[in-house]
Amino acid sequence: MAQSPRPWFRKQTGWWMAQVAGKQEKLARGKENKKAGEQKLRDILTLRETNPEPDSGRLTVAAVINLYIESAKSRIKPTTHEERKRYFQSFAETHGFRVVNDKECLPYHLTSWLDSKLEWESDWTKNHAVAIIHCPFNWAAKQRLILANPFRGVAHRPGSPRRPMTDDEFERLVVAAGGRQVKVGPHPGDRFVEFLHFLRLTGARPCEARTLRWTDIKLDAGVVVLTEHKTSQTQRVPKPRVIALDEEIVKLLIAIRSRNEPGELVFYNHRGTPWNRSSLSLRMQRGRIKAEIPADVTLYGLRHAFGTRAIINGLDIKSLAELMGHMTTRTTEHYVHIAGNVAHLQTALQKVNGRLTPSPASSTPQEAAPSPDSRRS
Repeated sequence: MAQSPRPWFRKQTGWWMAQVAGKQEKLARGKENKKAGEQKLRDILTLRETNPEPDSGRLTVAAVINLYIESAKSRIKPTTHEERKRYFQSFAETHGFRVVNDKECLPYHLTSWLDSKLEWESDWTKNHAVAIIHCPFNWAAKQRLILANPFRGVAHRPGSPRRPMTDDEFERLVVAAGGRQVKVGPHPGDRFVEFLHFLRLTGARPCEARTLRWTDIKLDAGVVVLTEHKTSQTQRVPKPRVIALDEEIVKLLIAIRSRNEPGELVFYNHRGTPWNRSSLSLRMQRGRIKAEIPADVTLYGLRHAFGTRAIINGLDIKSLAELMGHMTTRTTEHYVHIAGNVAHLQTALQKVNGRLTPSPASSTPQEAAPSPDSRRS
């Protein structure tokens, strides 16, 4: 029976060492730190126990997740990678010790973990979490590291899609932020207002705007060119994401540039630090409360409003897909559906309220709408 590794002291370097799986591991420096070295060795052995080698035949949940994280680093954006790691960490803390492809790893474990997250009130968040947890196990099954995804079939109802922000909600949010127009001013909210206007008039994703660099902007051509973007990692032949800029946005960018602020990013908050997801989320939360607008008004709603507005104004779906950076028009069809419903409902409401005059081609004199005096109350 193989003996367990034991720490030993190397005089030449002053380190406590141990031989683990044919590799020498540094434990602690200083002869007086033997106890610290022993604790580090126990931690290493525990980690190996919970994260077996891929060919061990007994991969745990934690081991599969760690293998996937290493593999996915080169295939997904760093921001997406970090977001997923938070969900993986939470799931692994609860079920990381369970062996995959064994009776101790069941769909119930994913369901019970999801039910325990009482702070996740949104169906969208829960559905998103389930999809993320499926990723490493689907990947491991394709790599034949495990027989099958043990959580296959577990799902959560999708949440309501994020809706477009209305013009009234946008104006109230701008006023609540402290700026009635885009200009340089002393109010801290002016920087946020600039960010809002950029999103509204370009259809850019919030993450594209907050990471936008001056080197990405071609003012003479009136475009932004992003070589790294949401879909660049999944395209066979990566294409740049081109964001068109109209005259108002060009003027806005020139005004921001004239401030000669340090830093490579375009948008900073009033403290001079870059916007991030948390700071923008907090700013939106405060703005919604002050403006007294619904809780489902989001920054992404400006992008949805851009797409819906384009369809209502007659833009063809292919051009809109290019403007919004969609790989195919299938994604863009969502805006056609929303815009169609809006136009249909507005027409229907006008008919109900008697504000449409029937066209000669569709009605006869006998069918014409009755006068107000002849209508029943």
